[in-house]
Amino acid sequence: MQLYHNAVSTCSQKVRMVIHEKGLLVDDNLIDLQKGEQFGEDYVKLNPNAVVPTLIDDNKVMIESTLINEYLDDAYPEKCLKPESEVERYLMRLICKKIDDSLHPACGIVTYSIGMRPGLLARPQAEVDAMVAKIPNPTRRAARRAVIDHGVAAPQFREAMLSFRALFDLAEGLLGEREWLTGSTFSLADCALMPYVLRLDHLRQESEINSRVNLSRWYDAIQLRQSYAKAVTQWLPAGTIAMLNEAGLATQAEIVAAMEN
Repeated sequence: MQLYHNAVSTCSQKVRMVIHEKGLLVDDNLIDLQKGEQFGEDYVKLNPNAVVPTLIDDNKVMIESTLINEYLDDAYPEKCLKPESEVERYLMRLICKKIDDSLHPACGIVTYSIGMRPGLLARPQAEVDAMVAKIPNPTRRAARRAVIDHGVAAPQFREAMLSFRALFDLAEGLLGEREWLTGSTFSLADCALMPYVLRLDHLRQESEINSRVNLSRWYDAIQLRQSYAKAVTQWLPAGTIAMLNEAGLATQAEIVAAMEN
């Protein structure tokens, strides 16, 4: 298998989590998103959306991280990451859908509003404009432009943080009744949510986690899994995480003001 991915990409993290939960072997092909490698001609032929990850298995190209994880669980069923009951499998897919529909786009807005904006503002304007112009989706392109220009004051930021809170509240309720999101067994839903909790942690919005006792307990437990060390910890670039931490601390007051308006 060939995996095209990025060290801190949320979608890459959740696919790597599944890969290492299952003990699968892949050849890593790192894509530098800040250098715009996802827009390279050869990569876009694999993934026309110009995003990561992309998986190639048995010469078949697969995109969309949620679907990649479903494929991996079907193709390599020795350790199943789907719950046994039909109701729990429905819940797993509902959680994954909610993450894809609302939390993932929200994460891009929050990450660029807080963590990536300082670095982008330090780069030549023409270079940043060219990178934004390459984003295929017009909604994502407009949002990226707004948060680079206005940071957490961009109108999209507050709605994005509310999307985080809504999903975290859902998880908090579910985890009050069960060990993992869908029941007593670790599933694709847990792999899917983990990177977004991690992202707010890196952006020093840990109060959004710690204020939810069940979510906090779940987050601690997931970080103790062997797969987490292989899928997440070993890939985290210290410089990037330090940058996200610093930017999160620097914008704390602005974030509070944005959420109170």
